[in-house]
Amino acid sequence: MAVDNNYELKLITKVARLYYFDNLNQQKISEKLNISRSKVSRCLTKAKKKKIVEIKINSPYEKFEELSDKVEKTFNIKECLIVPSSENIEQTYRLLASALAEFFDRVLKENDYIGVGWGTTLKSISKYIEPARKVPIKIIPLVGGLGKFGVEVHTNSVASILAEKYGGISYAMHSPAVLDSSYAKEILENDSNIKEVFNMIDKVSIALLGMSDIGKDSTMIKSGNFNVNDFAYLESLGVIGDVNLIFINKEGQTVNNEIDKRILKAPLEKIKKIKNVVGIAFGKKKVDVIRAALLGKIINIILTDEKTAQNLI
Repeated sequence: MAVDNNYELKLITKVARLYYFDNLNQQKISEKLNISRSKVSRCLTKAKKKKIVEIKINSPYEKFEELSDKVEKTFNIKECLIVPSSENIEQTYRLLASALAEFFDRVLKENDYIGVGWGTTLKSISKYIEPARKVPIKIIPLVGGLGKFGVEVHTNSVASILAEKYGGISYAMHSPAVLDSSYAKEILENDSNIKEVFNMIDKVSIALLGMSDIGKDSTMIKSGNFNVNDFAYLESLGVIGDVNLIFINKEGQTVNNEIDKRILKAPLEKIKKIKNVVGIAFGKKKVDVIRAALLGKIINIILTDEKTAQNLI
């Protein structure tokens, strides 16, 4: 029995050496050793199980890939894109912009429709992104504009900047996101210009969505569209944050609320049909809402920094 085991070990070692050191494919090894290709495959599998072969990736990016893999498997999502953490927020924006540009270079095709949400992070990334190539894409806003005191988080602005940089075209939604009444929302939803933009959502293949907590320093309060009483009300209902102004609880479920009846945005059911929904956020305050968005399957790709990814798991 020992002889048989030694023979098997020798054969596994020989096959592994031919495959990994001599770069012979399985068919060549089969012919050289006069064994079946299936036996070659079994030998290579056993070589890993018995730790005769151990694969180590020597790359400065491997620690991010390992962390990405953990996040992807924990939340069962398509991708987790991670950049190094930095104490300088503008540097983080630049790193996120670079990672998004690499993602776009890999997946963007001519005439793709891209949907964009709102937020300071999305606006900053659009400012810093440097496309590897021009692609004639169409970019549409997925929510009305926010910011009574400026356009710093306006979706039309984000759409316009990205379209200009990629050589595409952008569409505008000429309406605030948060309206005075449900009646005003109903009127605008039936406006031909708004309907035209919302009808394009069915063509969107990539959505870029920001996420926000409902703390007192939230961009939603800084925008002037919400106040602390609004957030106190939402918190009383179990809301922990929003994704594209879709208010969710810690399990990622939408929470019915009166404020939602006044918000002009893409419906969640349409967003969930988009092939690639990229959530972009980072920071300790965003961990809970990011986790909720992942658990609720609102996003299937997350772009964040290393510290945030570690906190997620």
